[in-house]
Amino acid sequence: MSVDTELLVHSLRKRGHTVDGVIKVPDNAGDYEFIIDGETLTLGEARELLERDQAADRQAPAAPKTAVTTGS
Repeated sequence: MSVDTELLVHSLRKRGHTVDGVIKVPDNAGDYEFIIDGETLTLGEARELLERDQAADRQAPAAPKTAVTTGS
């Protein structure tokens, strides 16, 4: 499996996360680990974090509409 770690790191940083490093781990332990916001996350956990951030962006509340009043 080929993983574009640079794209994942760029996307996480763009969303305000601090990525301190990417660690290639032995084949029998998984593919990569990422140090994100001071925590070590697996590749799957890093993807989940990015997906949660993207979902939160889609659910951001719309700006309240202001009422238009007319003079009587």
